[in-house]
Amino acid sequence: MRPSISTLAVVLLTGSFSSLCHASEIQIQADTELQRKPNIVLILTDDQDVGTLQRRFLPNIFDKLVDHGVSYDNFFAPVSVCCPSRVSLLRAQYAHNHNVTFVSRPWGGWEIFNEYNYVNHTLADFVQNAGYSTWYTGKLMNGHTVDNCERLPVSGFNSSDFLVDPYTYDYWNPAFSRDNGPAILHPNTYSTDLVKEKALKYLQQASRSDQPFFLTVAPIGPHSWITSNGREPDLNHPHMEIPAAAPRHATLFPTEQIPRTDSFNPDRAGGVSWVKHLPQANATVEAYWDEFYRGRLRALQAIDELVDAVVDQLDKIEQLDNTYIFYTSDNGYAIGSHRRQPGKTLGYEEDIHVPLIVRGPGVPLGLRDDVSSWGMVDLSKTIMKLTGAQADYVDDGRQIDLHQEKATMGDLVDTRSEITPLTSNAKHAISEYWVLGAEEGVFAAYRTVRVHHETEIKGYGPLTYSYSVWCTGERELYNLKKDPHQINNLLASLNSVGRFAPFDTLDGEDRPLIDGELQRILHRLDALMLVLKTCQGTICADPYSELLPPRYQQSDHATGFAALLDRDLDKYFARLPKVHFKECALGYHRALEQPEWDSRWATKWSSSSSSSSSSPEQSHLQVVLQSENWEA
Repeated sequence: MRPSISTLAVVLLTGSFSSLCHASEIQIQADTELQRKPNIVLILTDDQDVGTLQRRFLPNIFDKLVDHGVSYDNFFAPVSVCCPSRVSLLRAQYAHNHNVTFVSRPWGGWEIFNEYNYVNHTLADFVQNAGYSTWYTGKLMNGHTVDNCERLPVSGFNSSDFLVDPYTYDYWNPAFSRDNGPAILHPNTYSTDLVKEKALKYLQQASRSDQPFFLTVAPIGPHSWITSNGREPDLNHPHMEIPAAAPRHATLFPTEQIPRTDSFNPDRAGGVSWVKHLPQANATVEAYWDEFYRGRLRALQAIDELVDAVVDQLDKIEQLDNTYIFYTSDNGYAIGSHRRQPGKTLGYEEDIHVPLIVRGPGVPLGLRDDVSSWGMVDLSKTIMKLTGAQADYVDDGRQIDLHQEKATMGDLVDTRSEITPLTSNAKHAISEYWVLGAEEGVFAAYRTVRVHHETEIKGYGPLTYSYSVWCTGERELYNLKKDPHQINNLLASLNSVGRFAPFDTLDGEDRPLIDGELQRILHRLDALMLVLKTCQGTICADPYSELLPPRYQQSDHATGFAALLDRDLDKYFARLPKVHFKECALGYHRALEQPEWDSRWATKWSSSSSSSSSSPEQSHLQVVLQSENWEA
């Protein structure tokens, strides 16, 4: 609907012709500004790891999106399980802030979302309040069921058609709730084709209005097939089958196999916690894994066709050039890596690394962004920025650099021309999890921080590290440049000593278990995690300004992780307390993860080092020892 113009009523009362003309100009300007706002189409798949994003598997996605937009090499799920990641999209918050941490009670699901009073406070609500018509079809989140879809209505949409449990993951027996109404079952109908049909109708309907539109299309592929059988599945121990394909795709990829990387069913067990105890699979299990992989590829074919149809429909309604299309997934998926059965929930690359492709006005054609690093909360923030929407609470997102605008940054340490004001600190991603290792373990509580720099910084070549701290007292550190499949845990020797062993632990011959240079990196990664594990708002986007002592902020124009690598700060980072868990427990318990970051540590360090007459090293240590909460 067009905005009312109260000015016009005042003009008619005064009879002033000049005022009438002025009011008309205001109306025209308002309408023009509204029409200039871009449309948004978000295509959200389910459990699609980045490894499936290949032209030979998904030709339409490449022809219609990748070749006409930007592909982001470093995009990550904040939690590697469906419901929490989708809530991060709906709220632009990390899970430690929204506290929806699993797919079912007591830690997550649609009813918990309602109990937290998040309804009416979501991305869709904010975009709708910004003047958009809003539409959604497909999966919303776990726990949205045939029993509660009317009782607990979804907010923020002009119209919606949601898949509802227990039929959400039944490829051939889906049920939908239209506009918060009763569920309607569609037996013997392929779910993704039905989602496509509904999406195309919504586009047609949205095009009839002067309002810009925001459409989310959320098919279930390539999630595992959970047959409904008319009952609610046990989501703690679900019976998951190979994803079902439409008949036209059922015989595709007959000989395709999971890539036999170093991490695939390795001879030597790796990882930590329950992962290190997994048995090596035999040939029969490997053959099953390959068929499971082929099922996922086949399930993606209908999604590939969906993308083709959506782009064509946008062209037909003459809105393609004014529409941003985002393609991503809620989390990744692993099959056979580290000897694992099909599943997710861990902080490994297969679980958290997901596609992000963006096509739209002013977006470069066919570009790969391998410089910056983003996540689901940033996607939500970006949609708000594009639409002029604003959350009514503090969100955690950063605006993604869609247009890859070049910027002059002086004598930047990272001198790549792709560095922009938006990407200067976009060098990290966090993943967190606290509940069940769904298919194999009991506890899987961990924190993971991933840092990425593509050029030489502070004497270090390009670096990408993944660092995890587990509630079991174990840690993982992988140099992803040298070890992309995460086989060689650089902290295995520390784990063998005991829970949360100090980084400078010596062996029996008084030699450090971890060499000095790696310790330097490790201290900084742990400090970054210390800040990020309870971050909120701008601190999540720029933890470096929070972490660095004031006199070192923006030193030498270094940005992102590079800003932490100044050797003058070795003592500072070495003496910061280390992240640890008091114990393992199901759910997010902030008090069990210690310590909590105190910004006074950085301030005291800076003031001491600048005012003390003693040597910098002595003054630094003195401040550390005097800080009552410094030690872990």
